[in-house]
Amino acid sequence: MSPSSSSEAVGHKVVACPTCTPSPAFRPGSPAERSQVSCPEDALAIVAPLLTGRDREHCLAVNLDVKHRLLGVVTVSIGSVDHTFMAPREVFRQALLAGASAIFLAHNHPSGDPTPSADDRQVTRRLAQAGATLGVDLLDHLVVGDPEWISLARLGIL
Repeated sequence: MSPSSSSEAVGHKVVACPTCTPSPAFRPGSPAERSQVSCPEDALAIVAPLLTGRDREHCLAVNLDVKHRLLGVVTVSIGSVDHTFMAPREVFRQALLAGASAIFLAHNHPSGDPTPSADDRQVTRRLAQAGATLGVDLLDHLVVGDPEWISLARLGIL
């Protein structure tokens, strides 16, 4: 989405490594070696290589510790060309097992258009409420297109 095509969202370019082999999970080393993920761009750098170029929607969770250091990236779901399942139980299960205090959620739109659907907006609100109840903050939900992306937090959804 280009900035001129929407009055409510600013599109961002996705930078992905074409030689990266997508992996369903990533687990870094010791706390001192873990990257801090403090903004949507940091999360995008982690998930873009895993989400771009997919022919179906994939939902990933970036699990973070109390200092927002990376604990791991897990696949929450793999859906169809225009939908993926993001139930609170599935989103937060691995976060709780990993001891995460916060997460970034990200999913792709195979069409390349990162405009969030009404369902994307609704499920983001539900997940933020569920996370608050569980003590795991949903920091943002990124919708990754090709080559642009959208932050639902920056749209005011969170």
